[in-house]
Amino acid sequence: MRKQLLEYDDGLRQYRLKNHIDLSFATPDGRRVVEESVTVETNANETPPYVGVEGQPGEENVVRDIIERDDLDWFGGKDKLRADVADKRFESDVVHEEVNGVEGVRASVLFGGSDTYIEIMREKFYELGPVAFLEATGMDVAVVPAFIIQPPTMYTFLELAAMADGTTLARVWDVSPYPKHYLYVDGRKRDETEFEKGSRLSGGEWRENENVNERFGQWVLEEQDLRSPFSPHTRSGYEQYIAHATSFGPSPAMMDGEDGDELTASAVAYRLPPVFPW
Repeated sequence: MRKQLLEYDDGLRQYRLKNHIDLSFATPDGRRVVEESVTVETNANETPPYVGVEGQPGEENVVRDIIERDDLDWFGGKDKLRADVADKRFESDVVHEEVNGVEGVRASVLFGGSDTYIEIMREKFYELGPVAFLEATGMDVAVVPAFIIQPPTMYTFLELAAMADGTTLARVWDVSPYPKHYLYVDGRKRDETEFEKGSRLSGGEWRENENVNERFGQWVLEEQDLRSPFSPHTRSGYEQYIAHATSFGPSPAMMDGEDGDELTASAVAYRLPPVFPW
Protein backbone atom coordinates (compact mmCIF):
# COMPACT_ATOMS: atom_id res chain seq x y z
CA MET A 1 0.00 0.00 0.00
CA ARG A 2 1.13 3.55 -0.60
CA LYS A 3 0.82 6.79 1.30
CA GLN A 4 0.74 10.07 -0.60
CA LEU A 5 2.33 13.17 0.94
CA LEU A 6 2.49 16.62 -0.60
CA GLU A 7 6.26 16.80 -0.16
CA TYR A 8 6.96 13.84 -2.45
CA ASP A 9 6.27 13.09 -6.09
CA ASP A 10 5.75 9.34 -5.57
CA GLY A 11 4.01 7.32 -2.90
CA LEU A 12 5.64 6.06 0.27
CA ARG A 13 5.01 2.76 2.00
CA GLN A 14 2.55 2.92 4.85
CA TYR A 15 4.97 1.26 7.24
CA ARG A 16 8.43 2.21 8.40
CA LEU A 17 9.77 -1.32 8.79
CA LYS A 18 8.04 -4.65 8.30
CA ASN A 19 9.06 -7.69 10.36
CA HIS A 20 7.60 -10.82 8.77
CA ILE A 21 7.61 -14.60 9.33
CA ASP A 22 5.94 -17.41 7.33
CA LEU A 23 6.22 -20.83 8.95
CA SER A 24 4.84 -24.11 7.59
CA PHE A 25 5.19 -27.90 7.79
CA ALA A 26 3.34 -31.12 7.04
CA THR A 27 1.90 -33.44 9.72
CA PRO A 28 0.62 -37.00 9.15
CA ASP A 29 -1.60 -37.16 12.23
CA GLY A 30 -1.99 -33.72 13.79
CA ARG A 31 0.60 -34.57 16.45
CA ARG A 32 3.94 -35.07 14.69
CA VAL A 33 5.95 -32.78 12.41
CA VAL A 34 7.48 -34.08 9.18
CA GLU A 35 11.01 -32.77 9.61
CA GLU A 36 11.93 -32.38 5.94
CA SER A 37 8.77 -30.38 5.21
CA VAL A 38 9.51 -27.50 7.59
CA THR A 39 9.96 -24.14 5.83
CA VAL A 40 10.43 -20.63 7.19
CA GLU A 41 10.48 -17.40 5.24
CA THR A 42 11.14 -13.82 6.34
CA ASN A 43 11.52 -10.53 4.51
CA ALA A 44 15.28 -10.50 5.02
CA ASN A 45 15.93 -9.56 1.39
CA GLU A 46 13.25 -6.90 1.09
CA THR A 47 14.37 -3.38 0.21
CA PRO A 48 14.01 -1.10 3.25
CA PRO A 49 11.27 1.55 3.14
CA TYR A 50 12.02 5.23 2.79
CA VAL A 51 12.60 7.70 5.58
CA GLY A 52 11.32 11.16 4.68
CA VAL A 53 12.21 14.58 5.99
CA GLU A 54 9.43 16.28 7.91
CA GLY A 55 8.02 19.64 6.86
CA GLN A 56 7.71 21.58 3.63
CA PRO A 57 10.64 23.04 1.63
CA GLY A 58 11.82 26.26 3.26
CA GLU A 59 10.52 25.39 6.73
CA GLU A 60 12.82 25.62 9.74
CA ASN A 61 14.30 22.15 10.11
CA VAL A 62 17.97 21.24 10.57
CA VAL A 63 17.90 18.38 8.05
CA ARG A 64 15.94 20.31 5.46
CA ASP A 65 18.29 23.28 5.91
CA ILE A 66 21.28 21.06 5.08
CA ILE A 67 19.49 19.58 2.04
CA GLU A 68 18.81 23.06 0.67
CA ARG A 69 22.28 24.49 1.33
CA ASP A 70 24.80 24.77 -1.50
CA ASP A 71 27.88 24.42 0.72
CA LEU A 72 26.91 21.06 2.29
CA ASP A 73 26.08 17.90 0.35
CA TRP A 74 25.60 15.47 3.20
CA PHE A 75 22.37 13.94 1.89
CA GLY A 76 22.80 14.28 -1.86
CA GLY A 77 19.99 16.84 -1.99
CA LYS A 78 17.41 14.11 -1.30
CA ASP A 79 14.45 14.56 1.04
CA LYS A 80 13.90 10.79 1.29
CA LEU A 81 16.43 8.00 1.78
CA ARG A 82 16.16 4.29 2.45
CA ALA A 83 16.04 3.39 6.15
CA ASP A 84 19.33 2.15 7.61
CA VAL A 85 18.92 -1.53 8.54
CA ALA A 86 22.61 -2.52 8.49
CA ASP A 87 23.52 -4.80 11.43
CA LYS A 88 19.98 -4.47 12.82
CA ARG A 89 18.58 -7.91 12.08
CA PHE A 90 18.78 -11.19 14.00
CA GLU A 91 16.99 -14.39 12.93
CA SER A 92 16.64 -17.65 14.85
CA ASP A 93 16.83 -21.06 13.27
CA VAL A 94 13.62 -23.08 13.38
CA VAL A 95 13.16 -24.38 16.92
CA HIS A 96 11.31 -27.67 17.45
CA GLU A 97 8.90 -27.84 20.39
CA GLU A 98 6.59 -30.35 22.08
CA VAL A 99 3.64 -29.43 24.31
CA ASN A 100 1.55 -32.23 25.90
CA GLY A 101 2.73 -34.69 23.27
CA VAL A 102 1.96 -32.41 20.32
CA GLU A 103 4.95 -31.37 18.21
CA GLY A 104 5.44 -27.96 16.68
CA VAL A 105 7.95 -25.45 15.40
CA ARG A 106 8.64 -21.76 15.93
CA ALA A 107 10.98 -19.04 14.74
CA SER A 108 11.78 -15.47 15.73
CA VAL A 109 13.13 -12.34 14.08
CA LEU A 110 14.35 -9.20 15.81
CA PHE A 111 14.45 -6.50 13.16
CA GLY A 112 15.14 -2.79 13.40
CA GLY A 113 16.15 0.25 11.45
CA SER A 114 17.12 3.85 11.95
CA ASP A 115 16.81 7.20 10.24
CA THR A 116 19.53 7.40 7.59
CA TYR A 117 19.66 11.20 7.90
CA ILE A 118 20.48 10.88 11.59
CA GLU A 119 23.08 8.19 10.88
CA ILE A 120 24.80 10.49 8.37
CA MET A 121 24.75 13.38 10.84
CA ARG A 122 26.29 11.09 13.46
CA GLU A 123 29.12 10.23 11.04
CA LYS A 124 29.68 13.92 10.35
CA PHE A 125 29.66 14.74 14.07
CA TYR A 126 32.55 12.35 14.74
CA GLU A 127 34.32 13.11 11.45
CA LEU A 128 34.32 16.89 11.88
CA GLY A 129 34.44 17.03 15.65
CA PRO A 130 31.91 18.81 17.88
CA VAL A 131 33.10 22.36 17.17
CA ALA A 132 33.17 22.09 13.37
CA PHE A 133 29.88 20.18 13.38
CA LEU A 134 28.17 22.93 15.37
CA GLU A 135 29.60 25.59 13.08
CA ALA A 136 28.44 23.71 9.97
CA THR A 137 24.90 23.06 11.19
CA GLY A 138 24.32 26.17 13.26
CA MET A 139 23.25 24.11 16.26
CA ASP A 140 23.85 25.48 19.71
CA VAL A 141 26.29 23.55 21.92
CA ALA A 142 23.62 23.18 24.61
CA VAL A 143 21.08 21.55 22.31
CA VAL A 144 23.01 19.01 20.23
CA PRO A 145 20.37 16.28 20.03
CA ALA A 146 21.19 13.06 21.87
CA PHE A 147 19.93 11.09 18.85
CA ILE A 148 22.92 12.32 16.83
CA ILE A 149 25.37 10.94 19.38
CA GLN A 150 23.52 7.60 19.59
CA PRO A 151 20.87 7.23 16.85
CA PRO A 152 17.77 5.40 18.13
CA THR A 153 16.40 2.31 16.41
CA MET A 154 12.81 1.40 15.56
CA TYR A 155 12.40 -2.34 16.06
CA THR A 156 10.12 -5.31 16.74
CA PHE A 157 10.93 -8.68 18.30
CA LEU A 158 8.52 -11.07 16.53
CA GLU A 159 8.01 -14.77 17.19
CA LEU A 160 5.70 -17.26 15.48
CA ALA A 161 4.81 -20.74 16.80
CA ALA A 162 2.77 -23.39 14.98
CA MET A 163 1.75 -26.73 16.50
CA ALA A 164 0.78 -29.88 14.60
CA ASP A 165 -2.81 -29.81 15.93
CA GLY A 166 -3.39 -26.39 14.36
CA THR A 167 -2.58 -24.18 17.34
CA THR A 168 -0.82 -20.98 16.30
CA LEU A 169 0.72 -18.24 18.38
CA ALA A 170 2.14 -14.94 17.16
CA ARG A 171 3.91 -12.87 19.81
CA VAL A 172 5.72 -9.57 19.58
CA TRP A 173 7.86 -9.74 22.69
CA ASP A 174 9.13 -6.22 22.48
CA VAL A 175 8.87 -3.06 20.41
CA SER A 176 10.64 0.26 20.40
CA PRO A 177 8.66 2.80 22.46
CA TYR A 178 8.29 4.94 19.33
CA PRO A 179 6.42 5.00 16.97
CA LYS A 180 3.13 3.03 16.87
CA HIS A 181 3.25 -0.69 15.99
CA TYR A 182 0.68 -3.10 14.55
CA LEU A 183 0.46 -6.90 14.50
CA TYR A 184 -0.99 -8.58 11.42
CA VAL A 185 -1.69 -12.32 11.26
CA ASP A 186 -2.92 -13.93 8.02
CA GLY A 187 -3.24 -10.47 6.50
CA ARG A 188 -5.56 -9.10 9.18
CA LYS A 189 -4.74 -6.63 11.95
CA ARG A 190 -4.99 -8.38 15.32
CA ASP A 191 -3.28 -6.04 17.80
CA GLU A 192 -1.55 -2.69 18.16
CA THR A 193 0.49 -0.75 20.69
CA GLU A 194 -0.47 2.41 22.47
CA PHE A 195 1.05 5.58 21.09
CA GLU A 196 1.57 8.88 22.81
CA LYS A 197 1.94 11.70 20.30
CA GLY A 198 3.53 14.05 22.81
CA SER A 199 3.68 17.78 22.32
CA ARG A 200 5.82 20.55 20.90
CA LEU A 201 9.06 21.25 22.72
CA SER A 202 7.94 24.88 22.92
CA GLY A 203 4.53 23.88 24.31
CA GLY A 204 1.14 23.17 22.79
CA GLU A 205 -0.19 20.20 20.83
CA TRP A 206 2.09 18.62 18.25
CA ARG A 207 0.63 18.24 14.75
CA GLU A 208 1.51 15.67 12.10
CA ASN A 209 4.47 16.56 9.90
CA GLU A 210 5.87 19.09 12.35
CA ASN A 211 9.57 19.18 13.10
CA VAL A 212 10.11 18.05 16.70
CA ASN A 213 7.87 15.86 18.84
CA GLU A 214 8.56 15.79 22.59
CA ARG A 215 7.83 12.05 22.71
CA PHE A 216 10.59 11.46 20.17
CA GLY A 217 13.08 12.99 22.60
CA GLN A 218 11.88 10.72 25.41
CA TRP A 219 12.32 7.69 23.16
CA VAL A 220 15.88 8.74 22.34
CA LEU A 221 16.76 8.67 26.03
CA GLU A 222 15.06 5.29 26.50
CA GLU A 223 17.14 3.93 23.64
CA GLN A 224 20.38 4.46 25.53
CA ASP A 225 19.83 1.78 28.18
CA LEU A 226 19.22 -1.98 28.42
CA ARG A 227 15.67 -1.67 27.13
CA SER A 228 16.90 -1.74 23.53
CA PRO A 229 18.43 -4.79 21.79
CA PHE A 230 20.54 -2.32 19.80
CA SER A 231 21.89 -0.43 22.81
CA PRO A 232 25.67 -0.34 23.42
CA HIS A 233 25.18 -2.97 26.14
CA THR A 234 25.35 -6.76 25.99
CA ARG A 235 22.69 -9.06 24.62
CA SER A 236 22.49 -10.81 27.98
CA GLY A 237 21.48 -7.48 29.50
CA TYR A 238 18.61 -7.22 27.02
CA GLU A 239 17.52 -10.80 27.77
CA GLN A 240 17.46 -9.97 31.49
CA TYR A 241 15.40 -6.86 30.74
CA ILE A 242 12.83 -8.91 28.77
CA ALA A 243 12.66 -11.52 31.54
CA HIS A 244 12.08 -8.77 34.10
CA ALA A 245 9.53 -6.91 31.95
CA THR A 246 7.49 -10.02 31.19
CA SER A 247 7.35 -11.02 34.86
CA PHE A 248 4.99 -8.23 35.88
CA GLY A 249 3.97 -5.99 32.99
CA PRO A 250 1.91 -6.39 29.82
CA SER A 251 3.54 -9.34 28.14
CA PRO A 252 4.18 -9.57 25.33
CA ALA A 253 3.73 -6.17 23.69
CA MET A 254 1.31 -7.68 21.16
CA MET A 255 -0.09 -11.18 20.73
CA ASP A 256 -2.56 -13.26 18.73
CA GLY A 257 -3.33 -16.95 19.18
CA GLU A 258 -5.63 -19.58 17.68
CA ASP A 259 -6.56 -22.78 19.54
CA GLY A 260 -5.97 -26.12 17.87
CA ASP A 261 -7.67 -29.53 18.13
CA GLU A 262 -5.85 -30.49 21.35
CA LEU A 263 -4.01 -27.43 22.66
CA THR A 264 -5.01 -23.90 23.46
CA ALA A 265 -2.93 -20.91 22.46
CA SER A 266 -2.72 -19.87 26.12
CA ALA A 267 -1.32 -23.28 27.11
CA VAL A 268 1.31 -23.06 24.39
CA ALA A 269 2.18 -19.51 25.43
CA TYR A 270 2.64 -20.63 29.04
CA ARG A 271 5.04 -23.40 28.05
CA LEU A 272 7.18 -21.46 25.56
CA PRO A 273 9.43 -18.61 26.78
CA PRO A 274 10.98 -16.15 24.29
CA VAL A 275 13.32 -17.48 21.61
CA PHE A 276 16.12 -14.94 21.34
CA PRO A 277 17.39 -14.91 17.73
CA TRP A 278 21.14 -14.81 18.33
